[in-house]
Amino acid sequence: MSNLSLYNITNKFVEIMDKAQEGELTEEEYSELGNELALELQNKSSNIIGYIKNSESLLDAMKTEEKRLADIRKQGEKKLDKFYQYVKENMERLGLEEIPTELGKLKITKNPMSIEIENEDEIPSEFKKEVTTTQVDKTAIKNHFKDTGEIIPGIRIVDNKTSLRIK
Repeated sequence: MSNLSLYNITNKFVEIMDKAQEGELTEEEYSELGNELALELQNKSSNIIGYIKNSESLLDAMKTEEKRLADIRKQGEKKLDKFYQYVKENMERLGLEEIPTELGKLKITKNPMSIEIENEDEIPSEFKKEVTTTQVDKTAIKNHFKDTGEIIPGIRIVDNKTSLRIK
């Protein structure tokens, strides 16, 4: 009876009990077959526990590895950002806006205009939108400035930032 599935062990138990009730098995046969199935069930249960523990350990190891890889990725992203800044600063010091190469070109480009909030209290309410806290709508302020040229109280127009792009 070895190597029975859990499903088959359960069905065998039911079959033996039915046969015993119908008188097809002696008390001794019933006891012997029941003991064999109980041993099979015990072995199968040990295997089930082993499988579950092994799977849990594997999943825990995967979670740990995912976190480790995420940390390494974040460090790599920070390092790359610093390298971009380093290259950009050196190109600016040398007065270079563009460096062509066989692989592509390094080019310093002007970033789109952005808004920096200097004093949120001075900004009119039409340029604020409520979320869970009051938040200044920088896009609305930027669009208003583009349309009218009016500088809203409490802001400073920033249009001199640059970034390095690889094309």
